[in-house]
Amino acid sequence: MKRSKLSRRITWRVLGIILCFNTLIIGAILLFVFEVSLMNSSIRGKYVTDGIAGSLENMMYAAKTGTFNNRLEVEYNMNTPEQVFGSLEKIMEVNTHLKGCFAAFEPDYFKGHGRWFEAYAYYTDSTHIEIQQIGSPHHDYFNGVWYQRGLSLTRNDDGYLTDLYYDDSVNSSMYCSYVIPLFDRKGDRVGVYGIDIELQWLDELLHETVKEVKQGFFIDDDDSIESLDDETYFSIQILDSKGTRIAGSDSTDINILKNKQEMISKDLAMYDLLGTPYYINTSKIGHTGWTLVVLQHREMVFFWGMVLAAVILFFMSIGGIVIFIFMSRSIRRATKPLAFLSKSAREIAKGNFDTTLPTFKHNDEVAQLRDSFDTMQQSLKQYIEELKETTAAKATIMSELNVAHSIQMSMLPKTFPAFPNRKDIDLYASLTPAKAVGGDLYDFFIHDEKLFFCIGDVSGKGVPASLVMAVSRTLFRNISAHTDKPSHIVETMNVNICEGNENCMFVTLFVGVLDLATGLLRYCNAGHDAPFIGDTLLPCDSNLPVGVTTELQYTEQEAMIAPGATLFLYTDGLTEAENASQEHFGMKRITDVITTFSGSPQELIKTMITAVHQYVGDTEQSDDLTMLAFKLNR
Repeated sequence: MKRSKLSRRITWRVLGIILCFNTLIIGAILLFVFEVSLMNSSIRGKYVTDGIAGSLENMMYAAKTGTFNNRLEVEYNMNTPEQVFGSLEKIMEVNTHLKGCFAAFEPDYFKGHGRWFEAYAYYTDSTHIEIQQIGSPHHDYFNGVWYQRGLSLTRNDDGYLTDLYYDDSVNSSMYCSYVIPLFDRKGDRVGVYGIDIELQWLDELLHETVKEVKQGFFIDDDDSIESLDDETYFSIQILDSKGTRIAGSDSTDINILKNKQEMISKDLAMYDLLGTPYYINTSKIGHTGWTLVVLQHREMVFFWGMVLAAVILFFMSIGGIVIFIFMSRSIRRATKPLAFLSKSAREIAKGNFDTTLPTFKHNDEVAQLRDSFDTMQQSLKQYIEELKETTAAKATIMSELNVAHSIQMSMLPKTFPAFPNRKDIDLYASLTPAKAVGGDLYDFFIHDEKLFFCIGDVSGKGVPASLVMAVSRTLFRNISAHTDKPSHIVETMNVNICEGNENCMFVTLFVGVLDLATGLLRYCNAGHDAPFIGDTLLPCDSNLPVGVTTELQYTEQEAMIAPGATLFLYTDGLTEAENASQEHFGMKRITDVITTFSGSPQELIKTMITAVHQYVGDTEQSDDLTMLAFKLNR
């Protein structure tokens, strides 16, 4: 196999680290450029919206002022249609900047002149004023939104600016009107007075603003991103309250505003138009229901940022190449002495511990490594001798542990069926220690037609726990030979285990005595997990484990075991069995196995062991796993 050179690996590793840091730096710079570009876009859009909105609000203020001032002229001269026409003509002569003005009256206001009467005065050219009565069934202004909204206002309210509408009663044009109510001398509303606003100047304002922005952003038309005739990079649109385009610097599809948006900041949002993101600023125009919209193409927003990013990447790439060349040469020269040490190390690896090591002039890390090799040579000689002795001692210990395991397992009943000559009881038990020897125990025997049984778990693992387990099992056998009261058995075991218990080891224990003739179970639980009777837990009092203190008094409980019922006992090695994610097997999985099982005790325990192994997988067993189950067959 071809060996790679250390100098090359170090070079590439250092280069990788440098590239990672450069990437982070570039990322930070690009993020900064991105944020600055968005901020500039937001500022540019807000500057434009504020400027145009200001101009529109000034226009609206002038329209409002003029309308309120001229209303008095109409209200003082509306006794006859002729007076109304004269007032409107006089208003147009004084206000030459107006497109037209009108006064629309309530039905049959002027008797003998029909239901509809709307006087309208307008300029046909720069000098001639035309006057008409345009109210008619064809032009039924009573149902117009502008008329109803204007008539609903009070004298002190601001006027109502209509949305853009088409009116063919005079010259078939699009209009926008500002209307206020008319009052007679009694203060009653009698109609609406309003002026028409010409929006041609608005288109010119938008075009001039766009031109100014483009000249400020691009050097000239030849240096722009691409031809501005091919794609709109900056656009200004004005919408009415219904979202209809009133005016604009171009014909951009304003339906972009109806698409899903992503807010960038308080003033800036991003929309998608035909797959291209546009960044949009919007502003409500005061005294109107209009919305001013400024659209900025993504390439316009990030153009200078992309230029800066390209420059940064170019110079950092050149710098990386230069750094790589000088770094590679320096590392090769610095690692050359290691080749000599590598050759000597191979000889030592072959067992030639007397191999002569090279010497170096400089007292640097390589020289220190050479001294370490020298120390290693001497240590290896000593280590090999000690290893021989340790290996022999370990073999002896393993042999003794195997003997201890055999002795411990021989202390527990392990012949099944446990009672082959009896048909009234079917019992099975299993113990799998986590180490060579463990601290779990179980035991059972029949005396005077009563089944004495116990299951326990000694705190800790290994040899100390196995010794306490052996003592506990012996105590159970000896004490239960003289009494059939589970509480007395547990209390006596507790006193004996507490004596000389300097290591404060304790045993959780469950002791039971089952009358095989009647099915009466008397039991005492000492801090152990409650067993299952059928698919439910057997009620157990909260008693402390044995071995804690000699002053404990243990309670005794009773339960009837129905014919065919199974009692299942276990240690916490079952509930706390862990998988690779360190998640416990848990009570729910135990319950699931028990509730779906109806076989013999032996089949139940083997099914439970299979379920645990499937759950744990290849994870090393962390605790002793012990189970005992029996079925009463009266």
